[in-house]
Amino acid sequence: MNGNTIYHVSFSDDDNHYFGSIAAIYDHFTPHELGVSASRLWNYGITEQKPYRNNKVIIRRGLIQRKKTNRKNPNSNGKQ
Repeated sequence: MNGNTIYHVSFSDDDNHYFGSIAAIYDHFTPHELGVSASRLWNYGITEQKPYRNNKVIIRRGLIQRKKTNRKNPNSNGKQ
């Protein structure tokens, strides 16, 4: 992943959460709460066109749209 991926976890009662990785989802929720294990999600291969759905949750994958910046690399110390 390139850091632009976002996972949208949506429960049936309009309870929405956003995460940067599948692992981060499991830092907040248990497999029992989601009704699916992390390994199952990895094997399923969530894409923008193919979200994961079960009777507890819908997990979608998308891209974060970011503004381009002109910042310089802070580790370069002015050297090229």
